[in-house]
Amino acid sequence: MTLTPARCSVAKPEGIRLSPKLYFLFVVTIFVAVDAVAAAESVPATATFVVAAHDSSVRSQARADYVCDGESDQEQINAAIRALPEPGGRVLLMEGHYDIRKVEDTLGGVIIDRSDVVLSGQGTATQLKQAPGQETNVIRIIGSGVGRITICDLFVDANRAHNFSGKGDPNVSHGRFEFCGIKAFYTYPGGPTGERNHHITIRNCHVLNAHRLGIMLEGSHMKVVDNVLGNAGSDAVEILTGPGEIRGNSFEITGPTHVAAGSDRANSILMIGNTVRVKNGGRLDIGFRSWAKSRRHIISNNVLTVDPGGQCTLAMDVRGDGAVVSENAIHTSNANEPVRLAITGGNTLVTGNLLENVIVEVNDETDEQNPILVKNNVLENSRIEHRRGNLLTTTAQPSE
Repeated sequence: MTLTPARCSVAKPEGIRLSPKLYFLFVVTIFVAVDAVAAAESVPATATFVVAAHDSSVRSQARADYVCDGESDQEQINAAIRALPEPGGRVLLMEGHYDIRKVEDTLGGVIIDRSDVVLSGQGTATQLKQAPGQETNVIRIIGSGVGRITICDLFVDANRAHNFSGKGDPNVSHGRFEFCGIKAFYTYPGGPTGERNHHITIRNCHVLNAHRLGIMLEGSHMKVVDNVLGNAGSDAVEILTGPGEIRGNSFEITGPTHVAAGSDRANSILMIGNTVRVKNGGRLDIGFRSWAKSRRHIISNNVLTVDPGGQCTLAMDVRGDGAVVSENAIHTSNANEPVRLAITGGNTLVTGNLLENVIVEVNDETDEQNPILVKNNVLENSRIEHRRGNLLTTTAQPSE
């Protein structure tokens, strides 16, 4: 930007004697400051496109850039995503019900295939539901190196009661797992290699009733925080690669679900401050799981409870090395059918947990004899079973 006398003139301060050199520096400083202000004012605000549902309020529809008709509403949502400028922006979904169907020759309904996108709603008032017979991902993030994505304040119903037959190719990586609520993977199953996705956050969403996974994110710096999750044929949430966080989520299990919170081929994963409740009629295979050969997991400050009439086989399945399992509270109401906390990897610390009707099973399957330290836990109608591995100490004390 070039300054001219018409734009800015600087008078020499009265009463102050400046050398020509200092006066020149004073003038240049003023001009640079004016340029900075002018440049800041010329930067446009982040773009936001508003999408209204067919049953949004009249006021919401009036302010919307796109209004859906109640059928194949992913068309308007995807159009808004495509319309965002190169620097990115936000697509805001107003309250109402959105009918989501598979886009032909893609892996989903709502498709995010570019970086720097925020897709947000009005909380549980904004509901995206997969139409019957679609057998796809409700929201699919895809593309080499795509990142800096936030999905927040939405209710996502994958509707597995009417989308339960998707199989995929079991011999192709990810082939069986394209039937999720929200999925991020940089390519299609068996597709070309590229840069993994990165910096994706799912926050304050309800994601329920997935045929496969509720949320599946592969890449670095993935975060699943403060959501309500549950009822998935596979995992309610799973992070692959890492680092990543599963934090502050509420899992409500009322039907068959394989895993609540899990990782797969991932290092440096935090699973902190989550609550898992298996209600009457719920059936959960595993509460928290880390994958074999994974490293550096922190599983801490979580609560898992099994109500009367609920079933849970494994409260935790800690397979990887370098795990810290601390300050968790695990309780099942059926004292005659304790849940198991399985430790199958070394360099693992289990301490400061409140365990009610739990069997801590130490069975190191790596045969590397790395230490497993179990100490300072409260065991109520619980016990430790040492099958295999380098168990250094067991100072846990049963409660009176």
